[in-house]
Amino acid sequence: MACSGLRVGSPRSAGPRRRKHEGECDRLAQNRDDSRHPCHTGRPRPFFFLSRFLDPDALWKIVNGQCVPEQQQQAERRHCAEVDISKGVDRGFAVLKDNAPTKPYNYLLIPTKRITGIEDATLLAPGAENYFEHAWAARSYPGAILKRDLDWNMVALAVNSAKDRSQNQLHIHVSCVRAGIRNALKDNEAKLSEGWVPLKPTASDPSYLVFRLKRDNLSGFNPFQAVADGIPEARAAMGFQTIVVVGAVFRDGSRGFYILGRRREDGAPAHGEDLIDPTCQSVKQAQ
Repeated sequence: MACSGLRVGSPRSAGPRRRKHEGECDRLAQNRDDSRHPCHTGRPRPFFFLSRFLDPDALWKIVNGQCVPEQQQQAERRHCAEVDISKGVDRGFAVLKDNAPTKPYNYLLIPTKRITGIEDATLLAPGAENYFEHAWAARSYPGAILKRDLDWNMVALAVNSAKDRSQNQLHIHVSCVRAGIRNALKDNEAKLSEGWVPLKPTASDPSYLVFRLKRDNLSGFNPFQAVADGIPEARAAMGFQTIVVVGAVFRDGSRGFYILGRRREDGAPAHGEDLIDPTCQSVKQAQ
């Protein structure tokens, strides 16, 4: 039984959401209102992938014009998998399935506040909402389609630079990390022990600066702020940056993250989404 039409998620509390996805979708629905679990089916009206190339505000129009009103009116949600405005629209977020045919396991975490992208000063303001923390919790959604919990080190989050995106609303890609990237980070763990370290993860990928974070959650750690503070000259030109967050299991068995940043240069885009495998091949092969 396939999990189709992912649309409706229950509002999330302020803390990280921990969801278990075990077995088939009907097992996920046990003891829950059938309209609230992440494998709810029905008559979805998903983000049509071609619209991103025709209208750079397509994501914003769906989130602001449809997902948020549906949540506010407690109407049947037909567009987003989850909408959380429990702290207000200015600190809320939505989770939307990316329905591009080449991205079957890719989700997007999108603020419900108008934030154009990585260059927006809102993301570096004191007390800024930590959208990466919410995006990490949203890894449960691709896991639901795959009918398994994703291993910690199989997940990646990515934000592209201002010049390397198609939409003018901040969106964090949530999917599986490419196997080659995961292996490169694992093999270079000792080298990545202090500060921001340059690493060319594979022969086909550009170099990144990598920071190893030894903690098992992103609460209180904002990757936007970390890149602005840690990478030289990044704060003055955040629009040129891309950020990728990859889950890690270190050699001592502890869990953490690798934060990867890269500046866009002539002829070399900053498209961190390239480190994601939206088909989750390594996960499917491990099943």
